[in-house]
Amino acid sequence: MISKRLMTSACAAAMLTTVSATPARAQGGPMDSRTEFTFNRPVELPGVTLPPGTYIFRFVDATTGRRVMQVQAKDASSKTYGMFLTISAERPKPSDDAELRFLETPAGQPAAVKTWWYPGNSIGREFIYPKSQARRLAQSTNQTVLTTRAESVTNDQMKTADLSYVSPSGQETALTDDQLVAAAANTDPVGTAGAADTNAANANMSADRAAAQEGTMAANTSNRRSLPRTSTQIPMMGLAGLMSLLTGAALLFKR
Repeated sequence: MISKRLMTSACAAAMLTTVSATPARAQGGPMDSRTEFTFNRPVELPGVTLPPGTYIFRFVDATTGRRVMQVQAKDASSKTYGMFLTISAERPKPSDDAELRFLETPAGQPAAVKTWWYPGNSIGREFIYPKSQARRLAQSTNQTVLTTRAESVTNDQMKTADLSYVSPSGQETALTDDQLVAAAANTDPVGTAGAADTNAANANMSADRAAAQEGTMAANTSNRRSLPRTSTQIPMMGLAGLMSLLTGAALLFKR
């Protein structure tokens, strides 16, 4: 057994105990990735609430997309509480211990599992909640919750159903699996249409400004060239008159 700490919200931390994780090769095989968690209060998962106790979380498929995680009681009953579809979640650094992370539910409500992490891995799994449960959790926790776009889907449909995040206000953001992974990692998807549209708009605005500046410069140049043509002819007329007077005076003097 590997001793571990359970990553929780501030509210859930007081409700859950420190537990242990078992390496996959110790039991179940390399694709099992089973971990064990012990809770001293009820814990919520998609469509079910686990009573206090110790549980085994393990994969029951070998696919790399929406993997199925089984949650089973670790007691004489070995009761299976559910087969849950999950998608990949990513974080910058792996943990040395197995972890569950929870939605910050209000006091008095069961803590709701958001993501699962295996020791030494930076890639974990995020649980997909039914629509009605996701809306309730989003509103009570003030966080977005992963769900299906359809109101209800069967287990078979869940494997390919379109997904979205529902916000505390009830609004939904439909995303692809790649974008969901990016959102879980708190990163922006690369090459979004919005960024391309903004760049194009900025380029158009720059071109318009350049054209306007060129037009203004051309107008100013034209005005400067035409200014000499607006000068008056009155000084020339005065000079001609003065010459005439001087010529007349000279003739009278000779006489």
